[in-house]
Parts: sequence; structure tokens; C-alpha cells
Amino acid sequence: MFKRFGKMKTISVAACIIAMAVSHRAIAQQPQQSVVQIDGKSIGGVVTSKNGPEAGVWVIAETMELGTRFAKMVVTDDRGRFVVPDLPKASYNVWVRGYGLADSPKVKAELGKVVNLTAVIAPNAAAAAEYYPGIYWFSMIDIPDKSMFPGTGSGPGGNGMPESFKTQEQWLNMVQLNGCGNCHQWGNKATREIPAALGAFDSSHAAWARRLQSGQGGTEMAMFMSRMSTADGGHLARLAKWTDRIKAGELPASVPQRPNGVERNVVVTVYDWASPKSYLHDLALTDKRNPTINPNGKIYGAPELSTSDIPVFDPVKITKNTMRVPVRDKDVPSSKDGFPVIADSPYNGKEAVWDTQVNAHNPMMDQEGRVYFTAQSRSPLNIPSYCYKDSGHPSAKAFPLEVKRNGFVQNSRQVTVYDPKTQKFTFIDTCFGTHHLNFAEDANNTLWLSNNSQFGEGLVGWINTKMFWKTGDAAKSQGWTALVVDTNGNGKRDAYVEPGQAVDPTKDKRLALAFYGVAWSPADGSVWGSALAHPGYILRVAPGSNPSETALTEVYKVPEPGFGLRGLDVDRKGVVWVGLASGHMASFDRRKCKGPLNGPTAAEGNLCPEGWTFYPMPGPGFKGTA
Repeated sequence: MFKRFGKMKTISVAACIIAMAVSHRAIAQQPQQSVVQIDGKSIGGVVTSKNGPEAGVWVIAETMELGTRFAKMVVTDDRGRFVVPDLPKASYNVWVRGYGLADSPKVKAELGKVVNLTAVIAPNAAAAAEYYPGIYWFSMIDIPDKSMFPGTGSGPGGNGMPESFKTQEQWLNMVQLNGCGNCHQWGNKATREIPAALGAFDSSHAAWARRLQSGQGGTEMAMFMSRMSTADGGHLARLAKWTDRIKAGELPASVPQRPNGVERNVVVTVYDWASPKSYLHDLALTDKRNPTINPNGKIYGAPELSTSDIPVFDPVKITKNTMRVPVRDKDVPSSKDGFPVIADSPYNGKEAVWDTQVNAHNPMMDQEGRVYFTAQSRSPLNIPSYCYKDSGHPSAKAFPLEVKRNGFVQNSRQVTVYDPKTQKFTFIDTCFGTHHLNFAEDANNTLWLSNNSQFGEGLVGWINTKMFWKTGDAAKSQGWTALVVDTNGNGKRDAYVEPGQAVDPTKDKRLALAFYGVAWSPADGSVWGSALAHPGYILRVAPGSNPSETALTEVYKVPEPGFGLRGLDVDRKGVVWVGLASGHMASFDRRKCKGPLNGPTAAEGNLCPEGWTFYPMPGPGFKGTA
């Protein structure tokens, strides 16, 4: 059997707006005709090859005549027909791409004109495979056999696998999602080949060892690789072997299927809107609670570690620019300090392209069109007085946040708000580090925030934004709570034992797990978060009347066959949705739980496995995994 992949992530300077739209309205009205009818804002035609009409292939229309590179893609129907709709006024290059094909020559096209295109059949399997999604190439990497787990170490009598790896799934999670695959789209051309600019090496093993030290990500890449060191050379040796096999001509074992059915109705529009030396972690364009906010308005990006210049895109004018985000204090450390260049990058040399004090990670828009960024505005050494236990702040009395950190700390963010109407920035100084954020649909427009890890200080924080905009008082407007499980089973929060301590039948238990993703449930007002520790957990917080002292947490571990998660969201019925490294979309419906959700074993996360449903995603898997 094969383990499927749960994530395909790329660091890109393009924002994709995907609309489920029937792009062949004229076609649908005249199903028996081969003639394509278009209006003055479209380009249409028929794609054929020497084999006849080409169904399920992409037609791409691209122009450089607008404020940024613009491309729109559609899929042909079963007779090879296509319509690229609603194009801005410009001249376009149009060509065909598809599985089993090589890119056709680009043809000049004008709006309102029919352009019939000739597809180019790939001359051989290797040429066709150049267009396969990265996961098809990634699936060729060797994975340690299940017999190697659990690891017993490299000492006498050990099996050579680190003791930290208990299962094959844990190794896969590190390879795919919560490790190497966190930043890289494994299997694309940039990863499966060694760039010539890296230099000459005696072996692929030496090339990979050098490559993994490149640029500002080199320290973390080398750290991850050291954790995956085994007696047979570890993941480093497997990457080298993978590269050698591909260079020798080995191809993916399976072939992707062309889009079919409703997949052919997807229209993708791509705009370049940042620079080659920065990357986008996220974007905001409307209030999720009311998607009519900011109609046709500007889109705001979050470039995380790369720059303090926030990319801003106007989808109507199709123009891009940047907006410099300020910090409140001058002594804020930069990502350049936390991620030094330890070896030249084949792309940027010695240049430290990551250089930001802001470190804007995640934006969210409110009902007034204001954009809230989880962003750094002060040094982690400058903790506000109201974070200390003796300050009298309700949350600080219950769970003080007093530990100072020196230098650049990835998760030492607060909240910075930009108001497009006034073009002014406002800082909200939170005691807790911020990572992701989501608004509640309540009278206070409460903003709930995750803190990722916070060095074991697992918590969830919130800002009463209604109070903040009325008073400007950051201290009174914010709160946070530890994540406490009702292990004594009395239905309320009591004094608790700490993580690592044995369960006490008279007390509750605090979790060391922390929110990564965060989402508010419109079904019952609970707050949900994802925790990255293998095999992955979701957490439910019921705030209660005084959350700092009354909030109770439930924890649910991802059961087999699933493993490995990052973000999450909650639908209108209160069902939680996650993507998994195991190659599934998964849902958790608490309404399906049959037994009690508290008690002495509740902190372990094994309750309510019946709440989970798994939906396999398409794509190949690693050979030898089950």
C-alpha cells in the first residue's frame, strides 16, 4: 500500500484567486456545436493534436502589459473547446499545457477573437513527466522500512534509528509536513535537481550536504537533517540517492490524470505581486464573517520573515505596490539576526534577503476593513507590566507571562492594525506571542489568537476589539488562558497539575500542547486550535464566563490512518476540518462522540475516535508505506 501526501506547499510570489465558475457558458448552451462563442472580453477556441481534440488540458492566457504579470487558466471540455473569460484589455500569449503534452508554442491572441491551438504531444515519457506535480517525483524517495521502528538508537544492539522516532508515520510527518516539507514543495524541479550554481561536487551526497547549509534557512535545514540521521546515512543519503536515480533517467511510477468532471470548471487567475527575494505566508482581502466587506478592494499580504514591506495588490487596477509597516520600538530585533547566512545560497549568494523587524505572519480583516497582522512591534525583552502576576491583570494572576527572551524570537509577535481609511497603524501590545488569528461572531468582535509554542506556555489569547477601539486600552482589552483539561471530571475548572506530572483525582491538568491554527465555532462559541506534536491534535476551548479562570480544554488526537497536521478551520455546523500529512482531508464532528469527554484519561487525547472522518486525497504515495 501507499501512504499519500497531505500537503503540497510552495513559497511563491504569486497570489492565486481561484473561482469555481463555469467557463464554458456558450458551450453549455450549444452542446452539439463545435463552434465556440465568445464575447469581447474573452479568448476561445478548440485544442487539437494529431490525435484529435484534446480534452482536460489547460489553456493559459498571459500578458505582461498590465501592472503585474497576469495569467488566466482554463480547462478544455471533452471536445477540446475552451473559453478564457473576463480578461482585462491587453494582448495575450496563449498556449496549451497538459499531462501527456509538452508546452505548445505561444500564440499571440486578442480579445474577442477565436484562436484554435495545436497541442504538442510529448515526444517521450521523460518529457511528459516534466509537467507532473511535484508529489509524483517526491514519491520516489525511499522511506525506512517499518521494521526500523521504533528506533533503538545507534549504540550497541541498536537498530540505527534515533530513539525519538517511534513509528514510520512519525518519520513521514517530518519528511513531508512538519519538517522539510514545511517550506519546500518537494519534487518540483528546483528540489529534485542540484542547481549548477551550487558548485561541483564528487557526489550527490556531498552536494546535498552543502546545499542544506545554504542561505538563511541553512541552520534549520541542517538541524532537521541531523535529527534524521541513521546508521545507513539517514535522510541525507536518501535525498542523494533520489537525485541520482532521477539524473539516471528514472521516472515517477504513476501518471497524473487529466482534470475531469467539475474539475474542468475551475478558472485560475494568477498575479505576481511581490519580489523574487521575499515570500508570502498569507493574505487578507475581506472579513471572513461577512465576505461583502472590502468589495473589489486591495489585498494585503504577510511576508513573514522576509521583509517589512507588505505587498499590496489592487485586483481592479491590476497594480501592485508595497507598504512599509512600522514597529513601535527602535530596539526590535530583525529576522536577519535570527537567521544568519552560514553558506552561500546558489540564488542569492551571501546576501541576507530575510531582514524584517515586523515578521508579519498572518493578516485578518474586520468588519470595518481594518487589517490585523500578527506582527512584532517590540523587543521580547520589553514585557509590559500588566503581564506580571502582581500587576492585577486577571489573566496574569491566573497564568503570568514573565519570561524575557533575548534576540530575535520567531514567535515573539504582538498585533499591528492597519486602517486603509486613515492609512494609520495601531499597535496592540499583547503579553502572549501571536501566530494565527480569527474573529468571533459576537458583540465584542473578539479576536482569538494562537501562540504556536511559546516555549511550552501553551495558551490561547484574545482581544476584545470593541473595547480596544473604544478605550485604546490594550491591557484591559486582552486576555489569555492556560489550556486546562477537566481530568477530575467534575465539569468545572479547578486547580491543576502541570504537564509531566501525574494525574491527581482532585485536580485538573494543564496541557503543554499549544495552538498553531485557531478558529472560532459559530455553532457554540467554542474556540478550536491545532497542535503540531505528532501525530497531531485538535483542541477545543469552552471559554466559560471568565475565561482566564473558567476555560476548559478538550483534546483529540488524530487516530490512524491519519497523522500530521498544521492549520484548521471550523464550518457553520461546528465541524472541524484539517489537512493531514497522511494524505487525507479529515473532519472531526464532536456531535458524534458517544462517551464522556472528561475524566482521568481526557488529557491523553484518545477520546472520541468516532468523531473523525478521513477523505483520501489524490496523488501517489511512498513505496513500502501502509
